[in-house]
Amino acid sequence: MLSLVPMAPSAWRYYAEEIATGREDYYALAAERPGRFLGRGAAALGIADDEVCALGLERLFGHGLDPRDGSQLGRSFSPDNPRAVAGFALTFSAPKTVSVLWAVGEPEVAQSVADAHDAAVAASMAFLEDHAAFTRRGHNGVLQVDTDGLVAASFVHRTSRASDPQLHTHVLVANKVRAKDGTWLSLDARELFECQKAAGMLYKAALRVELTRSLGVSWTTVDDNGIAEIVGVPDILVTNWSARRQELKALGDELIAKRSVELGRSLRANERAECFQIAAYRTRTPKVDADTPTAELRERWRSEAVSWGEEPERWISGVTTRRQQIADLSAAEVVPTVLTRLEDRAATWGRADVVEEVTRLVDGPDADSLRRRVEALADEVLRSRAVICLAGPLPADPPESLRRQDGMAACERHGAVRFTTTDTLGREAEILEAVASGERANVRVVPKSIAAEVLASSGLGEDQRNAVLGLLGGGERIALLLGPAGAGKSRALDAARRAWETAGYSVVGLAPSAMAASVLAEEAGLRGETLAKFLLGLASERAAATAGLDARSVVILDEAGMARTDDLQRLVRAVHILGERGQIIQ
Repeated sequence: MLSLVPMAPSAWRYYAEEIATGREDYYALAAERPGRFLGRGAAALGIADDEVCALGLERLFGHGLDPRDGSQLGRSFSPDNPRAVAGFALTFSAPKTVSVLWAVGEPEVAQSVADAHDAAVAASMAFLEDHAAFTRRGHNGVLQVDTDGLVAASFVHRTSRASDPQLHTHVLVANKVRAKDGTWLSLDARELFECQKAAGMLYKAALRVELTRSLGVSWTTVDDNGIAEIVGVPDILVTNWSARRQELKALGDELIAKRSVELGRSLRANERAECFQIAAYRTRTPKVDADTPTAELRERWRSEAVSWGEEPERWISGVTTRRQQIADLSAAEVVPTVLTRLEDRAATWGRADVVEEVTRLVDGPDADSLRRRVEALADEVLRSRAVICLAGPLPADPPESLRRQDGMAACERHGAVRFTTTDTLGREAEILEAVASGERANVRVVPKSIAAEVLASSGLGEDQRNAVLGLLGGGERIALLLGPAGAGKSRALDAARRAWETAGYSVVGLAPSAMAASVLAEEAGLRGETLAKFLLGLASERAAATAGLDARSVVILDEAGMARTDDLQRLVRAVHILGERGQIIQ
């Protein structure tokens, strides 16, 4: 996985004290793996692969100065300014089975794992250098321009805060980049966040490639987040050495559930990540093994494995001699598979999303070759005749001086271009046509006397009452109810439901997720279920009848914006075929 957190200028003290002096288990105490500067920007500055010291961290991340001598790198900042962004902390963490193999394997095995981890981090950082190392120039930063690359410091660690084996690398990316004209400016961090998940999935894919090549391990099926585990590593070791992760997940899930109830909807990806970040801070405890030599830690972990009935010598040889054969998929096989998955995820997507999907499918001889193949196949996907670029044409062709190395005009953001497919546009067109054709359908109209009676006892505000009256009296085959979180949409739907039921209609509530469906049932009094389950039951008209639909049904879809386009299309078709039922899409 790859985490990404902005750094305040004062954060350098934490990284200098907790990381660079060993309190967070930095290798330097055992003189094994000193922190190093890395990045193309560091190479241009002449410090690439130099050892990192606390003074250098303070200069670069505490003041925005040259880590060598404290000279100016453009505009400096104060470590006491909490609003300044000094940099970005990335953490590359190996899957638990990889850390277990590193912890209890013989020295040669452990070294192969460490080398594979380093190569995977390097491949991921090279990807970020290509797609996230820009700065901004011009009035209000209107132009996005090339730089020499990133200036970063990396630190390799061996344990989690619960002292379990956990191989991971901290990479601190400075918010300082040098434009091609020699001017030092801030990093355009929008691309860093845009590429975060893609870089993390590339890291995991590169790690698999390196370990398959060097140790002959096999892997479980790659999941939607790009995670796979080494086959044959005992489950009990993974479970017993995941105390920190289990505690964090339990608290994170609890925070997500509470926040979802507060908002009355499912959380978006960034909101879920925020909950887990809060959980990480709340469950953080001081590490206790910073002064322990790695050899001593390995011996302790081996003893624990033996005590749990999993002596390393008994299972490691089987893990490292599997020599899994991975199908080498051609571009003709990769492209349609990737497009299908992208269509399932969202109506539109960016190049980084393409990279995420490609990393799940491809192999290579080593980490860097894999990165290059992923990039090539991502371009192949975007060149497909089924893909449509949604970027509008520029008013004029810019001169070469206003083009970046990626070929795009400097006024365009590298990662902002969105794409879709011809199939997705066709589905959306069908939905919009259904909306337009049903504007005057005059269906599911509730008598004014019933509407007035229900609203009189509803306790709704004027804007909510007007919205309900529009739903009950508009007669559209497909109606839309919009409002921000906390605007009382669920209460309005509850009043609309009571009015429809009083008028003799049956109301069905749907939502894209189980959480949203439960909220719909609780707050709007609807028999809620997930859209996927509902559509599964609509395979035939007979099945639809058993699902509770008849000639006087109203279907309400909550959080329609979170539903897949193909599911919306199927719902519109099914409801239309089953008697032109009305739908209220919130």
